[in-house]
Amino acid sequence: MGMDVHGLNPVIRKEPTSEILKEDWTKLSEDDLGKYFEAKQQQEEDNPGIYFRNNVWWWRPLWDFTCYHVGCLTDTDHEQGHFNSGHEISKNKAEQIALTLKELLEGGEADLYKAWYENETKDDDYEYPFHVDNVKAFAEFCKDSGGFSIQ
Repeated sequence: MGMDVHGLNPVIRKEPTSEILKEDWTKLSEDDLGKYFEAKQQQEEDNPGIYFRNNVWWWRPLWDFTCYHVGCLTDTDHEQGHFNSGHEISKNKAEQIALTLKELLEGGEADLYKAWYENETKDDDYEYPFHVDNVKAFAEFCKDSGGFSIQ
């Protein structure tokens, strides 16, 4: 189980070059299906605001960290963000998340939190890992997402 986070109005920095993305993927041959998903993955890498995914183990500490530090997120955002219910975060909130996470990364607070988190959870909850690179990837997604839906 994972969290699929979709940008509501993502910034498109690079248009897809593969025509296969115009096809209905459910009707593609096995060979073409591989090409389709390769092209889709490339499109998402070129345009980080389209899609962000974490398995539930990685998502929970990331979302907790984010909600703790980003003042515009409500208790409802925090609670609903832990479910695949389609909870939406506005463009303004997404931009604030990106800005705050960037500041936490640049200031070293994310690294300090990682060290604290690993020490606090070493005996019981470490199956929920916290990684600074995950924070960076989420910040990049938020910046270009135009708001997002957690599914």
